[in-house]
Amino acid sequence: TGIKQYPWTTRRMMDLGAGWVSHSFMVIPDYPYPLLGCDLLTKLGAQIHFSAEGTKVLDQAGQPIHVLTLGLMDEYRLREVLLTPDAGIQPWLQQFPSAWADAGGMGLAKHRPPVFLELKPGADLARIRQYPMFLEAKKGITPHIRRLLDLGVLGPCQSAWNTPLLLICKPNSNDYRPVQYLREVNKRVMDIHPVVPHPYTLLSSILPSHNWYTVLDLKEAFFSLPLAPQSQDLFAFEWHDPGKGINGQLTWTRPPPQGFKNSPTIFDEALHEDLGEFRS
Repeated sequence: TGIKQYPWTTRRMMDLGAGWVSHSFMVIPDYPYPLLGCDLLTKLGAQIHFSAEGTKVLDQAGQPIHVLTLGLMDEYRLREVLLTPDAGIQPWLQQFPSAWADAGGMGLAKHRPPVFLELKPGADLARIRQYPMFLEAKKGITPHIRRLLDLGVLGPCQSAWNTPLLLICKPNSNDYRPVQYLREVNKRVMDIHPVVPHPYTLLSSILPSHNWYTVLDLKEAFFSLPLAPQSQDLFAFEWHDPGKGINGQLTWTRPPPQGFKNSPTIFDEALHEDLGEFRS
């Protein structure tokens, strides 16, 4: 006959915000939207208003009615007691404010000498002019450049080296980030071969009695290592910002976190040495 039959739920007690009522529902799994029948709308004391802005469904108090659908297995979540945030970290925030990125800002690693980069024998200068930037991208990266200038991570320079900035837009946003094109610099700098630990060796060094582990998010960690002045010229790039009176070149005072081939290895070696004394 083309007529489908759908089951009804058992009568359930529910809180409508204005009191508890008993109601049963028809289950139509293939229907994309929940339907409110006139019987349930009557129990809600619903008022439907039509206007140029659209249709509004209000309760007896004039408040919008919101419908939330969920499976029976998730119904317990509606009655979960919200836990108060753990205040145990607050004493740490107050006692060691400079250890946290949000409070202490960007700092320098202690007991680390400036990073000196050795060029390959016979290496010539890498000088590539900046590619044209369209206005939206230039406006997008300007706040990031200014922030790094204020933190001392970038600084003005006059260098025979020059490599362009690439404007990378973060997915699903209009946020542009400056990423330097350092392929030619990488060709001229000596390679540092990393020592990559075997995962099995790392896991086997953990005692079975260890039940708790800590993961540290080292925000902007590469910026914690100073770059030797004689190596800073390698990373120069053109930048024009009339609002800050800049019309020339900028360069990094720390190893660039993106694009430079040796940055991960340099930081890994420094962190490995600094944490060595904490090993049992």
